[in-house]
Amino acid sequence: MNITTKPSLKTKQTSPITGKIDHIRARFESMERQQELASDLDCFRPGKELSLIRFIANAHSVHVARWLALLAHTRATVEVDTVNPVPAFSNEYVSARPLLPAWLKIPMTFRYLLAGLALRFSRSRPSADIALAHCASGNGFAAWLSGQRYLIVAYGSEIFCANQRGFAYRWLLRKILQGAERIADCSPECTKVLREQFDIPSDRIYSFHLGYDEKHFRPIEHSKRMELRRDAQLPVDEPVWVVNRRTHPHYRTHEVARGFLEYCQRNVRGRLILLCGDHQADYTQSVCEIIRSHSEGHRITVVKQMLSPVEFAAWMQLSDFSISVPRTDNFSISILESMGCGTVPILANLEGYNELKSCRPVRWMAEFEPSDFTKMFAESAASWPAESGAQRNECFRFVQAGFSTENAIRDIAAFYLGVPRQKNELMKRVA
Repeated sequence: MNITTKPSLKTKQTSPITGKIDHIRARFESMERQQELASDLDCFRPGKELSLIRFIANAHSVHVARWLALLAHTRATVEVDTVNPVPAFSNEYVSARPLLPAWLKIPMTFRYLLAGLALRFSRSRPSADIALAHCASGNGFAAWLSGQRYLIVAYGSEIFCANQRGFAYRWLLRKILQGAERIADCSPECTKVLREQFDIPSDRIYSFHLGYDEKHFRPIEHSKRMELRRDAQLPVDEPVWVVNRRTHPHYRTHEVARGFLEYCQRNVRGRLILLCGDHQADYTQSVCEIIRSHSEGHRITVVKQMLSPVEFAAWMQLSDFSISVPRTDNFSISILESMGCGTVPILANLEGYNELKSCRPVRWMAEFEPSDFTKMFAESAASWPAESGAQRNECFRFVQAGFSTENAIRDIAAFYLGVPRQKNELMKRVA
């Protein structure tokens, strides 16, 4: 087993980051304005409806990072009111304003409560101002208490698992959701729950995807791919799979690793990469113990540290297949990122992934025992390298056509303005 504690890849664009907190803070504070896209949308220009975008959110969250990356391609300025104890920050494009002092050591539930009350009695916001709360049960609670107009971005577990929570949680979540002017989600399953369990009218639910970052997640030439493999001490003449979801029971990392090790008993070619990300430490340790004790464990590379977008993309770019097999999921941006780099996804057959069904090279799994993964590794290896190039190109073309940054910006504008984006002509009228 190769356990990587420092980036194995040569990435001159980044400097070493020592831990998760430093990593996410550096990512937020390095945000800068980018080349303008969807320039026909005047709504983001100075003095127009969306010249100022306000969030109630954790400024350092991975979800907020994607919204910021998109809005960086507009002329809008973004202000993040944050309940989380993060430092204040401001540049010409984005700012973070802590609503409560960092030294206030209280549970997050009480921070949301106090932040909502602080917003309610603040005189610094015009009555027409509208905020986007990232998640309903936390920041949405603060937005609801604020008495101000708000939108919500709903994330999977808080909606899907609401029936497993107590009556008070369900009652409050219903109030928060129903108080929002509009709600954004990213899967038909979430829309169904919002309608049937929380009585949210269909015309207030906007389902769209935030695309992926084409700047970092893009295909590279074959010679460069092989150079990245050599830098990572990986063979250039074997198939490479990468697990691009964090190491956690929800993503079945145990089963994937055990299935690969069994595959290795009968097949001499192939390497597996585990990108641990924001992982569960004890679970990761148990996965590493399984790998370490196996005679073929040296064929698995474990990358434990947090990665910058450049580093993360490099692991995707050198790989042939990416594996995303969670127990439940919304439509995941990590899948789009892997396809943008030209890898062929191997996915759990979830309803949230239905929009990828029309991409022919994508492989689907419905059973997830180690033996099922052993079979998957054998079948996908059999197609390599004969079909590899064509499949990589088809995956890239698919996401480039349907999930671009510019399309996502248009969807965001429609959501904020309350205009269903069903026809291009409609968006031109609100621009």
